[in-house]
Amino acid sequence: MDNNDFEKYMEKFESLVPELHNPWTEYKEEVFKEGLISVKDKRLIAVSCAQITGCDHCIEEQTKHAKAEGATDEELAESVYIAIRLAMGQPYAFSSIALENYDLMKAKESVFKGYFISKNITPQIQDFHAVSGEKHKKFSAFHEIVYEDGHLSKKLKKGLMGLATAILAKCPWCIRSCVRDGLTEGVVKEEIVEAINIAMVMNGCAAVSHAAATMKAAE
Repeated sequence: MDNNDFEKYMEKFESLVPELHNPWTEYKEEVFKEGLISVKDKRLIAVSCAQITGCDHCIEEQTKHAKAEGATDEELAESVYIAIRLAMGQPYAFSSIALENYDLMKAKESVFKGYFISKNITPQIQDFHAVSGEKHKKFSAFHEIVYEDGHLSKKLKKGLMGLATAILAKCPWCIRSCVRDGLTEGVVKEEIVEAINIAMVMNGCAAVSHAAATMKAAE
């Protein structure tokens, strides 16, 4: 679908049920107002979130918004790398499930035990590191530098942007890690809530961007 068709069908979608579209728009606008997190940083968080949702229209729109707020190309690039790291975080953390089940099955023990979200996965992660060998060394080098202060602060990258993308990546252990490091960097609960609202908007926007396809098919 070319851009002209996309805009035409989106206009149709937005006009059909204004009693739904208007409150959605009002919520989205409220989320991106200046708060404890600046508008620029909110847009950079949105750029990172859009990489996780995989919405091309969201990526383009949020990049333009971030640039309009003064974001540099370096800051945008760092935002993308945070998304890359958190996209890797889900299979990394979930490796613990595979390795735990492997060990239990090999020992002919029950796999129906433990607590999925609150479980301490350190033993399995350490096992994953050991078996990965050189691959873990390369991953660890990337992991160590990606969250450090750079063009963006560690507080923004790990505690807020990382948290929002971790929620979209559906990784409970990544969420916990981002909250832990965010607290160390001085993140407060109100900032966490602002970041989560951005993640909510971006997940919603990814669905909205497909509305044009629905309208075209309906036609």
